[in-house]
Amino acid sequence: MGFFDGMRKPPVPARPMDRPTADEALGLIRAQRKIEAIKLIRERTGMGLAEAKHAADALEAGGHVPIQPTPGHTLADRVRELLARDRVAEAVVLVSRETGMTEDESARFVTSLDR
Repeated sequence: MGFFDGMRKPPVPARPMDRPTADEALGLIRAQRKIEAIKLIRERTGMGLAEAKHAADALEAGGHVPIQPTPGHTLADRVRELLARDRVAEAVVLVSRETGMTEDESARFVTSLDR
């Protein structure tokens, strides 16, 4: 391990959390209750302290956090619902936030879906 390796911020957790947990944690973070959000994430996902803190940091920054899809309600399903209402820009942002794709990659994903 190199000198700077210990100082680098670990990547966003790979373990997905469900949508209600992410939404509830984000609500706690917005209410200035980040420690409670981290505890919630740990309890519901089994993440360690560092992993849960980085997940909370990513939620707070609006970054990519793996979200476990609700059965029958995948990302593609939600994008199709937005497209049916002519909300293309929102669909691109949704894909970008949930997958970590760039805006261009997200736009290609959105336009490639069968409607």
